[in-house]
Amino acid sequence: MFKKFLAAILALTFVFAFAACGKESKEFVNPPAKKVAILVAPKSEYPEEYLAAQNLAKQYPDKIIIREFSDSRELYAGVPDEISISVELAGNADIGAIIYPRATGNIITAVEEAKARNNALHFICTEPECSVDALSPLVDSVVTVDWEKAANEIIDRAKEQGAEYFLMFSINRHIGSNSLFAAEREYFEIACKAKGIKFVYDNAFDTHDAGGIEKAKLYVKESVARQILNNKIPKTNVALFSTDSAVQTALIEIANKKNMIYVSPAVPSAYSGIGEAYPVDTEQSFDEYVNALKVAVAADSEQNAKLSVYNYPLSVEMTNCAVYTAFDILNGRTTPENLTERTKMRFADNATSKELTVTVHKDELLSNVFQVYCPGFENIA
Repeated sequence: MFKKFLAAILALTFVFAFAACGKESKEFVNPPAKKVAILVAPKSEYPEEYLAAQNLAKQYPDKIIIREFSDSRELYAGVPDEISISVELAGNADIGAIIYPRATGNIITAVEEAKARNNALHFICTEPECSVDALSPLVDSVVTVDWEKAANEIIDRAKEQGAEYFLMFSINRHIGSNSLFAAEREYFEIACKAKGIKFVYDNAFDTHDAGGIEKAKLYVKESVARQILNNKIPKTNVALFSTDSAVQTALIEIANKKNMIYVSPAVPSAYSGIGEAYPVDTEQSFDEYVNALKVAVAADSEQNAKLSVYNYPLSVEMTNCAVYTAFDILNGRTTPENLTERTKMRFADNATSKELTVTVHKDELLSNVFQVYCPGFENIA
């Protein structure tokens, strides 16, 4: 009898020890009573965030609602979708939080109007295109790329590919209204100087002006030709970069024609840029997708550019963390007081690489803005 009792005690001790050990290494993701809405751009605009949202909805079909808005790079008549859909979602009593992956320029107004209808809602944004200074006080949390680290790695890869010049394009809507973009430009310029690369900047055409995306693509093509003609850049050994996601395929086309260098799209991702120029099946695992992309590039007999691919699903993890943080807030586990600690915990629990870093923005007024990055660029052509 005593032996049976002792065996039972030992078994229980093992179970509790195992449970405690699991809790220390990874906290279980517990869906809340209320639902979380993800307001996402179409797949053609931001494919990695779109795919991440779809995958989350499959994991939590009863707790996640996905709504898709029109391509934010194009202007259209009427109230922008991001605003009208946000107000609609705010009227649904079952929804407790809204996530905006790659928050567009309309999200500040969207949050303000949604709050006016339901002030109990929570909001989390990733990689905002709108002013982070205006957005931060309105939302619970913002997650963005650590552009200081990203810029250094991008310039390192460009240097390896033979870059002597780095030509960066942006637009007033980015650089002029969002301090994150302004800092991004500064980080690239500093990294170029450290590596002995000439930094060249061009204020490009905005897709929100007459002519839209096609004129924006034409502008970067003409700009490269004009700068070569005016001896601003050489005919080769030039790395091309733009903060505008709409012109990435145009940059790759230029790089192919002129034997130039293309390292990264507007935000590090395998799905944007090269993923648009060399479309492969996205309904496969991330590693399979990246390998298929490499095969597609290698099989292109007309490919003359020096290319790199970002082989880490950073935008997926940013979107996942936004949703898990919303779950935690709605469950009362995450508060403004422990937001930093628990945001870092959620990334640590779910990151697929130990090299991923999470830091709080150095500006004290942006204490709910988290900068994340993981090295992952690989030269493939």
